[in-house]
Amino acid sequence: MKKFLVVATTLVAGFALGLTQAEDGKEKGKGKGGDPAKRAEGMIKSLDKDGNGTLSKEEFAASPNAAKMKEKGGEGAIDKAFAARDTNKDGQLDKAELSAPPKGKGDKGKPKAE
Repeated sequence: MKKFLVVATTLVAGFALGLTQAEDGKEKGKGKGGDPAKRAEGMIKSLDKDGNGTLSKEEFAASPNAAKMKEKGGEGAIDKAFAARDTNKDGQLDKAELSAPPKGKGDKGKPKAE
């Protein structure tokens, strides 16, 4: 009986710890990336070679995800991804454009405004 109580107590404690860690993860942000604005700032900081505070298509193409994009979608994948994010069509991606979900993503299931 004592062994059963020890095992049961250990299982309950482990389960409670797992739930606590899961809740902590939700507060830090969704998914792997966390806060989109912070992720965008980090991207600009690491990829902005000319120091203008935005990313050109060439700077964007130097991102770690560029190779994955090419692998999945071919040579035009980077152009498509860049165009989807460049909402003001100025040829540069700023923090707001990098933080926002690309066109067609994040609006699933929501009715379109008329």
